[in-house]
Amino acid sequence: MLPHMFWTNRNNEFQLAAIYLGGICVSHGYINLPDQTTERFLHDPFSPTTDQMFRMGDLARLLSNGHFEIVGRKDSQVKLKGYRIELDDVADAIMSHPRVTTAAAIVRNKTHLVGYLTPADVSISELHDVVASHLPVYMVPAVWVGLDEMPQNANGKIDKKNLEALDVKVEAETLETETEKQMAAVWARVLAVNVAEIGRQTSIFAIGGDSLSVIRVMAACKEVGMEISTAQLLKDLVLWKVAASVSNQQLTISWPRVSMPQEIVESITNQYAGILDVHDCLVYPVTPLQAGMVYATVSNPTSYVMQIPLRMKQSSDVDNLCVAFQHLVRKHDILRTTFVMSTAGIYQIIHPDHTNFDIAHASTSDLDEFFQLDCARGFEIGDAYFVRLTTVATANDQYVVLSIHHALYDGWTMSMLMSDLFVDYIEAQEKKETVSFWCAYLSDLEPSVVGMHQANHVSQEHDEKSISIVSQLSIHEISKTAQCVNLTTAEFTKLAWAKTLRKYTRQNNVAFGQVMANRNIPVQDADRIRGPLLSTVPCRIKFDDTLSSQQLIDAVLSERGVMIAHAHASLLYLKRWSGIEGEMFDSLFVFQNLPVADVANEYDGHTVDLMVIPTTEALILQATFDPQRLDGDQARWMLSEFDHSICQLVEVLGSNVLVSDLRSLSANQSDAIHS
Repeated sequence: MLPHMFWTNRNNEFQLAAIYLGGICVSHGYINLPDQTTERFLHDPFSPTTDQMFRMGDLARLLSNGHFEIVGRKDSQVKLKGYRIELDDVADAIMSHPRVTTAAAIVRNKTHLVGYLTPADVSISELHDVVASHLPVYMVPAVWVGLDEMPQNANGKIDKKNLEALDVKVEAETLETETEKQMAAVWARVLAVNVAEIGRQTSIFAIGGDSLSVIRVMAACKEVGMEISTAQLLKDLVLWKVAASVSNQQLTISWPRVSMPQEIVESITNQYAGILDVHDCLVYPVTPLQAGMVYATVSNPTSYVMQIPLRMKQSSDVDNLCVAFQHLVRKHDILRTTFVMSTAGIYQIIHPDHTNFDIAHASTSDLDEFFQLDCARGFEIGDAYFVRLTTVATANDQYVVLSIHHALYDGWTMSMLMSDLFVDYIEAQEKKETVSFWCAYLSDLEPSVVGMHQANHVSQEHDEKSISIVSQLSIHEISKTAQCVNLTTAEFTKLAWAKTLRKYTRQNNVAFGQVMANRNIPVQDADRIRGPLLSTVPCRIKFDDTLSSQQLIDAVLSERGVMIAHAHASLLYLKRWSGIEGEMFDSLFVFQNLPVADVANEYDGHTVDLMVIPTTEALILQATFDPQRLDGDQARWMLSEFDHSICQLVEVLGSNVLVSDLRSLSANQSDAIHS
């Protein structure tokens, strides 16, 4: 125990805390580094003078005997895909290999855990097995980098900044069997990751999986004919092992349907048929958890009531959502379930149909007032349903409020119900308006073709399909300019892509595909639904050289709100409605703040898919292309020209130049043309 040691809260035994060092040996700060000095040197509140204390960057925990244990550096603890990882523990595990002399671990791009080691000729396969035997699977590096010499700083410590600066190419180990490829496709779809990131040694936890998503993976595997148990999946975790455990035999046990004593069924039916207005219903026992919740409701009707408010933009949305919910009630037995009590206990009754499910209507000055009244009403034994839907009109807004008893749902169920509600909501919408919008939008459309009939393969390897560059300008410069003209960064770069296509196609009206998120529907947590929300629709931008750049931007902004209401439509229907035969576009624009892994894994018949990936410093501009119609050199020129278009828009937008001033080529492109 040190003679002068202070704890801000001695009751927090075993809790991690930062260590500060005080005393006469603490300096006044770093030389010529004011920001770091402010961050690390603080006033010592325990000193009677104006002494400073130094934040060491180490963590410790207070033990019950009054001593403290130093557990490591604060900056060595990171969080990756939901898991807390101690980088020093990873490095120690790497060092446990007998041939490794130095080791370090860092997280690259917030997506991958990378293990660095010396010497460079250590077997990665052996190393992976050694580390996996010491650590949880989510702490095993996804990428290994062998070095002849580990970089060190002036203090003789491993220079992690130098390691971060190394060019590390993240490549997943190639999948070998068809089962491995099928399993990787299932993981990518369920976890919404790019299938290219999944290799043979990839753990399901390393790409964001958890116990719930494991169950979803198991269900998705069953859909495609791969049988695997949850226990086996949790045991194997790594893709190749999971794939090797797949069986073609049915692993699930078929349980016999529950059999209710006829006298109980008749007693309940006779007692509640008139009250609930049901005569041909199904009667089942309740689960132990349901029984506990319903018993609590008997004494307190407000128990276990959840209320989900959905704000509606207009009355037609209210009508559509009500129709969608009626479909949902008809589809799912659990929403037609109520609970009753007899001398034999609590049972659940399932209504045979949904025709008598009524939607209530209410008006209130304040939504909170409705919540209080609705919660006070709660649910009671003998209610026709343990779920209700109410349209609520307040002074300024319209809402639809879903009130549901916890005996009908858990987190898993609610996610599926909300996904189904979204689908039904889309189906309930007035299609005439959507058809009219797209017919008008696509009138006189001429496809903007950028591909060649036969690419020149002389200057590239035949298997090259994807290239990327980093934008010349910083993300700050680009986003700041976009904000000045009321565009998002995605819209700004989309305009730059349209400008690039104009040069290549020599068309003033350009068209390309764009990925829409469709997260604006009036459904609770729509931003979290892992369902069929993404869609690909055409984007048209018309360049009129007589207009100003501001008028061009205004035209882009005017379509923003209108298109959102109709962006859910399928490309198949769009072509049918508009009478267009053949392809509407051969390039796709994707801004990677959307969960678009399933959309952009392959070029999917387009000449080029352009993906813009924002990072903390710049934009990564990536082109995935069809090598039969565009070769690598052509794709590089196109990316370079796109980057030039971004730079030019940053330079001139806001000065209200003419659209005709946006036609100029980059210097490299001009030199190539004139040479």
